[in-house]
Amino acid sequence: MNSSLFPFTAIVGMDLARHSLIYHAIDRTLGGTVLMGHRGCAKSTMVRAFQEILRQDDSSEAPFVEVPLGASEERLLGSVDAARLVEQGEWKEHRGLLEQAHDGVLYVDEVNLLPDHLVDQTLDAAASGRYRLEREGLSREVEARFILVGTMNPEEGDLRPQLLDRFTHGIIIRDDYTSEERREIVRARMAFEDDPEGFRKEHEAALEELKDRIRNARVRLKSIKIHEEQRVSVSEHAASLGLEGVRAELGVLRTARCAAAWRGDDVVQEEDLEEAWMLCLAHRHPQENRHQPPQNLGRPPAQIQDPKKIHSPSAITASTPRDSRKESVRLEVSKVSSCKSLLEWWNRPGGLMKHPEFFSGTSRLTQRASAGSRINWTASLSASKKLGWKPGNPLTIRHQKPERRPLFWLFLDASRSAGALKFLGSALDALKGLGLRQAARRFQILLLRDDKLEWKVKRGTSRATQRCLEDLQEAGGKSRLHQALWKMNQAVRKVGFLPGDRLLLCSDGLFTPESGGSLEGEKQRFRILLQRLVERIPSSAWLHPVPKRGMRRWIPELAETSKIHLIGLE
Repeated sequence: MNSSLFPFTAIVGMDLARHSLIYHAIDRTLGGTVLMGHRGCAKSTMVRAFQEILRQDDSSEAPFVEVPLGASEERLLGSVDAARLVEQGEWKEHRGLLEQAHDGVLYVDEVNLLPDHLVDQTLDAAASGRYRLEREGLSREVEARFILVGTMNPEEGDLRPQLLDRFTHGIIIRDDYTSEERREIVRARMAFEDDPEGFRKEHEAALEELKDRIRNARVRLKSIKIHEEQRVSVSEHAASLGLEGVRAELGVLRTARCAAAWRGDDVVQEEDLEEAWMLCLAHRHPQENRHQPPQNLGRPPAQIQDPKKIHSPSAITASTPRDSRKESVRLEVSKVSSCKSLLEWWNRPGGLMKHPEFFSGTSRLTQRASAGSRINWTASLSASKKLGWKPGNPLTIRHQKPERRPLFWLFLDASRSAGALKFLGSALDALKGLGLRQAARRFQILLLRDDKLEWKVKRGTSRATQRCLEDLQEAGGKSRLHQALWKMNQAVRKVGFLPGDRLLLCSDGLFTPESGGSLEGEKQRFRILLQRLVERIPSSAWLHPVPKRGMRRWIPELAETSKIHLIGLE
């Protein structure tokens, strides 16, 4: 018993992540899982605790191998000790990490920072249970059956979709704990640090019970029945979502079978399929919806839901009674074709970024400088070291070249309040008068209308943008401004941002607090999210109606914590 391991049964919350690891212990060929979450959310703690509940058939401990970020291909696959061969004439092989993890767990912390070709080789071995070693006189087939577990922080970049798709499970670790959950987490962690052995003894019986339950589920697994109607519904749902390939369908059915075995049932139930969809779809979403917290497992949906709805911010207030929503109204087209302040902001040169590291995830390395490129000092030092650089000699410089054009981020608040103030019609006319077709950029338009948040245009052309603005003729629904800003923040963080990026918010800034919430709390959330957006995109502006009478301080108060440029529209 390793006293340094936090007990798996003492982990608070993270139901989906715990179930994913348990299902992999039941079916070791399930295909791997990736845990996505921000720093400090106990991803690594959970994975390292997982090794304790995983036992081989002979009850011996399963190997647990961790892949370091700096691992080379030789370290991963195996190699020959060249130094010993040359100096002593002795042939000695170094077993690769994949081979060492046979019948155990291979853990890759920050898997998104591992080179893609190493991730690809690891996933190939995890899928087939073996790999071919061909290097330096070595030629053999190596058995490597292991459970692949990866963790990553989305803020530090993402894996390519084709690599993410090869993980059967993808779980977003939520960090919005309640005060009670936070108190319990801190209490458990402090108790463990004060007396590790005593704390582990408290959970010893629960751990043994968990191991026995996994062992029984493993025996029951092959006899679990899946009805043909369930197979048909899974295939139809996968087709309706436009999923590429059949990995998701296979993962859902195999996961549902593990869930049934875990419950002690002999037949897959609808609740098993619902949980399986949640485990298998989070990392296969469109990227603007990926890094959002899943629903609570304690209250599964009545039927299989669209994964975009399960994980979207609009699901937070989806329970709003329909009767409380206001009907759509026709926008009144303004006679004003332009706004002088808006034109001045548009024609102003874009602000320069203060933090070049924000190019992360959006750039590629180049050997020579070009327009819009910056020096990547980390890559430069690494390249110089490989070429034998010594102090006093010039460095081998590597640059970062942006791979995409600048983006124009546009948020349109087409809620009922904006329509009633006759503001949005004037704003749309002013936007059409900007001459968007002359801008060498791509456009992203997020629309709030009818209680829904949707991307009307994603990396579209100026023509698509003009067409979108012309088609917006109605306004309706409620204002959930802080959720709109949250979604915009997620998209900006995912895509990355360049010095030429611009952000324009078109909103009257009016909103109604959620049920049970306070207006002051709603305003505070809005301020925080707005500040984050403007920090990322300095060339940001807010187009709003000129406040009248008692509302004159409303918008300045909402924008007081940010440096956003306020543009009033009469």
